[in-house]
Amino acid sequence: MRSGRYLEQLDQSIWIARILQVITLVMAIAILLLAKQRTIIHVAPPTIEREYWIGPTNASREYIEQMAAFYATTVLTVNPDNALFAARAFLQQLTPDARGRLEATLMGEATYIKNHGLTQAFYPKAMDFLSARKLRITGTTIQWIAGKVVTQRNVSYTMTLEVNNYGVKIADFERIQQDGTHPSITSVETDSDT
Repeated sequence: MRSGRYLEQLDQSIWIARILQVITLVMAIAILLLAKQRTIIHVAPPTIEREYWIGPTNASREYIEQMAAFYATTVLTVNPDNALFAARAFLQQLTPDARGRLEATLMGEATYIKNHGLTQAFYPKAMDFLSARKLRITGTTIQWIAGKVVTQRNVSYTMTLEVNNYGVKIADFERIQQDGTHPSITSVETDSDT
């Protein structure tokens, strides 16, 4: 009698042990799979004006437009105290190719702004898509020296953005002159411009 009950309890214990082993194995595999996944950091525009979406290699036009306005305003609205910081922060948002092309120009213009006590603000007015990822940003740039307005003019820039791994990077950024040429990045007027 007792041996039958003992064998029944032994059988139940063996089955419970096997079920727990299988559950442990499944949980270990799940943990390993989840550990392989990367954390995705999604950068949102500072103000969300319209609904948008972003995927691994693509984003909605609304997202592209809002990020372009944010990037342009960030790099073009500077003063002597933050010019170098703004330029370095903007450089971090560039693709490696664009950074190689634009770094010397951006840092040179930031140094000029700092050394000459120039304050500049950019106010975007309009954005036009030239292609799926290339925009023309038109706005007004105002520059001050010692609190006095020295220039106020309408300017246009082109900005090309790339979406890669849920992140947006700037592939190109240029100022467009009235004649269609592309001088420097910012609207800084140096002695050679006058």
